[in-house]
Amino acid sequence: MAARKGPKFYVVWVGRQTGIFTSWEECNRQVKGYPKARYKSFPSREDAEAAFSTGPRGAAPAKQGESSGSGGVTPAKRPARRKTPSSPGTAVAGGKTYDTEIYCDGACEPNPGDAGSGMAIYRDGKLAELWYGLYTPRGTNNTAELNALQQALHVAQEEIASGASVRIHCDSTYTINAITKWASGWKKRGWKKADGQAIKNPEIIQPTYALYEGLKSAVTIAHVKGHAGVEGNELADRMAMYGADQQERDFIRYPVHYTVADILKLRRG
Repeated sequence: MAARKGPKFYVVWVGRQTGIFTSWEECNRQVKGYPKARYKSFPSREDAEAAFSTGPRGAAPAKQGESSGSGGVTPAKRPARRKTPSSPGTAVAGGKTYDTEIYCDGACEPNPGDAGSGMAIYRDGKLAELWYGLYTPRGTNNTAELNALQQALHVAQEEIASGASVRIHCDSTYTINAITKWASGWKKRGWKKADGQAIKNPEIIQPTYALYEGLKSAVTIAHVKGHAGVEGNELADRMAMYGADQQERDFIRYPVHYTVADILKLRRG
């Protein structure tokens, strides 16, 4: 009897979502029909992580030609930025790329309970920074997610000011809708819902929406599926749970000496 083959790991450098995936089905969802998608399978997570960090050298682009239909706003002409050789980047429809990709996430255990927020920042396709904290002892998943998005918008503001194009990834549809869809109406009604009831979490939503109002023409906020093997989302999740576990009330940068594999071993949110 032939030996049973071990699991494969799929790297997507260019697709709807980039990262390392543990099933062909999930990988295929990111690349099928995506223009100039680049992906490849590897026999181990270590090989996949190494390949993801060095770029798609030798990986064949997808042959499908169907457009993904996604997109975003890129700032007007900006000064040239120094690129890292072999940077994989993150492509979107039309062949555009975002210089800075920010993944944000919140965690709370139990709910309500110990809450924390996390963030992973990629510049020119490479992981650049990890952040964690904003611990609250009686938080909720929603407050943790909102806090994380607020921090991501602060980073986006700085990146855009330096001439970068920015996309923020969040796995909470409530948080995305609250800030990008519902908040404008709430603000017009004095921060009340259509039925006249006061909104929840105004102390976070109001300043977060104020940030978004000033950036919405230059930043894209996209939904990413949580716990689906997308590296940035997984790292932000670990940082959120780490912030809750450490009871860190500030939002601070994680020490620079780490590997992605080490972070992924931390407790999940």
